[in-house]
Order: sequence, then C-alpha cells, then structure tokens
Amino acid sequence: QNGRSALAPQIATYFVVQIPALVLVSRQKFTLRDVRGPLGLLAVFCIWLTATTLWATNGQHSAVESVSLMTTFVCGVYFAKRFSLFEKLTVVVVAMQPGLLLSRYAVANNWDRAVSIDGNWVGIYFNRNSLAPVAMVSLLVAAALMWLVFLRRDQRWSKIALFVLFDVALFAAVMLYRTSSNTSIGAGISFVVVWVFWTLIRYLHRTQRLQPGALHRAVYPAFVTGAAVLTWAGVQFQNTILGIFGETVDFNGRTALWRFSWTGFLERPIFGWGWLSAWRTPKFFTRDLWWTLNNMQWSHSGYMDVLLGGGFIGAALLVVAIVWGGSRHVDHAVTTPAGQWAPAIMFFVLAAATQESFFIGNHFLWLLLVAAIAGSLREKSPRALQ
Repeated sequence: QNGRSALAPQIATYFVVQIPALVLVSRQKFTLRDVRGPLGLLAVFCIWLTATTLWATNGQHSAVESVSLMTTFVCGVYFAKRFSLFEKLTVVVVAMQPGLLLSRYAVANNWDRAVSIDGNWVGIYFNRNSLAPVAMVSLLVAAALMWLVFLRRDQRWSKIALFVLFDVALFAAVMLYRTSSNTSIGAGISFVVVWVFWTLIRYLHRTQRLQPGALHRAVYPAFVTGAAVLTWAGVQFQNTILGIFGETVDFNGRTALWRFSWTGFLERPIFGWGWLSAWRTPKFFTRDLWWTLNNMQWSHSGYMDVLLGGGFIGAALLVVAIVWGGSRHVDHAVTTPAGQWAPAIMFFVLAAATQESFFIGNHFLWLLLVAAIAGSLREKSPRALQ
C-alpha cells in the first residue's frame, strides 16, 4: 500500500525534473534525418504503447506510464542531439553522483531502510537493484572517461582529471559491492564483453585485416547472433550462474513471475493488456489465487513488460529498433575514440532488463538506451571530441 501511495508523487517528480529538458528540446532544430530510421521506429514504439491506453485493462495507469515513457524518450533524443560523446559521458558521471553520495550519507546516518534486513545497502532507493545500476553506470562511465582522458594526456589537466575519475570509479565500486546486486554485475559483464569485442574489431579494422564491407556484411550479424545466443544461455542457465553467488532464480521468485507473465501474454498476444496495465488488473491475477494473495505488481523483466503491455506488435517494434540502431553504430564503433560506448551501454541496459523492469519512463536506463540508439545527433564542432 505504501508503494502505491508513493507512486503518484514519484511520477509527478519525474515529470517536473524533465520539464527543463522538454523546454530545451523545443528549441532544438531537428531535421527529418534526425528522427528517421531506428530512432523514428523507437518513437513509433512509444506511440504504440500510448495507443494501448485505448484498450488497456487499467487505462488510467497506462496513460500515466506511457506519457512518462514518451517524455523520457524525448529527453533521450535531446541528450543525443545536444552533447558530443565526451560531453555525454561527463554529464552522466556527474548525474550519478548525487544519488550515490546521498545514499552513502543515508547509510552512514542510519536512515530508515537505507540498509535492508539482510545487510545490503539500498540508500535512498529502497531497493538494492535500484541503487546498483547507478553505481555500475558511474563506474563504467568513469572508466570510459579515464580512457578518453588518457588519449589526451598531453593536456595540462589530464593528471588531475585521471585522479578525480579514479576516485569516482573507486567510490562507485564500493557502493556497488555493498549492494550485493547480481543484476548489475551481470549487466556490467555484458558491457565489458561488448566493449572488448568491438575493441578487437577496431584493431582488425585499423590493421586492414577485414575485407571491405565485412563490418556490416559479417561482423555485425555475427555479433547480433552471438549476443542473442549468449542472452538465451544466460537466462536458461541462471540458476547455475547465480549458484556461484549463493542465490537462485527460484529463490528470488523470478522464474514464477516470468512464467505467470508469459501465460498472460499468451492470453492477449497481439495487442497486449495495455502498457504496464496487466499487473494492476484484478482479472490478470484471478488466473491464480496465489498471486492475488501475494499482491505482486511487477514481472521483473522489461521484456515481459513489453510483451504484456504492447503484445507482439510492441515487442517487434522494440527489437527491430534495437537491432537497426546497433547497425548504425558499427562504423562509429571502430573509428571514434571510445566509440564502443554506444553498443556497450545498449547491451548493459538490455542485459539488466532481463531481470528488472527498466523499460519504463521513470528510469534513467531508458534514457540511456534511447540516446544510444539515437547515436550522435549533434553536428560536428571543433569542441566536440570525435
């Protein structure tokens, strides 16, 4: 009940915080080229989920959530349009610090529920899987910035910047460790694997060991296929993987949640129940009394959210936008310093979304995914680090 009563002010806060970005978006000069292709398809995805409000089983909730999703999508487009790669990374690492610092302060001062009953740090987020993505993204962005600063080590401020960024990364690593969140660790591993893969491809491309056209003809299809297979294997063998950390999927309830979500999707496979509507619909729960008694509200999977909320149509739009968007970054990933960032952060979000509902308007990971798919919409300038 407390979670539900807090939902309205939380959503209102997200809207208020994003109003400046919306105002700034209205002042940007967009062309058809900016919003066509995968970004345009992602916009259609958001529009489709907004349209599901018309037949949603809980239209009021779907309306608020779909508007929030579209609002953050627009902010993600602004983020891609306004900043260069170096500026994006700088903005992100700075944005992560207030939440981390305040969470550390909350733990140090014994704020109520800042530490869970099992000793995991949750800070101001009330959930370790909400604090951990902030810490992991801060760590990854700080590392990427250290690499870019290292490339420009001739600058007078390089040593100071490296020292500051190292401290930021170390602080984030400590916060991440104290959350004991396997979700963010797994997503972070996905980020590193993707970064290393495209780093190797960069080397092959630079040494001219790849045939002309091989990047789009062979490398990217192989990358997508490998990523899909590894994702499937990761989901199928989660219990074995989590057993290393002393936890199981069955113990934390995700297997049951996903099965229940899947059966719900099969009941309305084409159009869905309406965006984020199913888990707040009595009819959805009456298929099994146990769920009603336990008052569950989440599927704990962004993909199940999309299948339930937008049906096959919504899922197809999202998948095509992601795959298409990734293909647009192939050349950038092998030619631009830290160009591996876009595909790596995309797969960080995609990996994290297998365990949590991160395809939602009130989460910064959705904004990062949109910005990654959009790529660099900013016109080249002498100040931009390309």
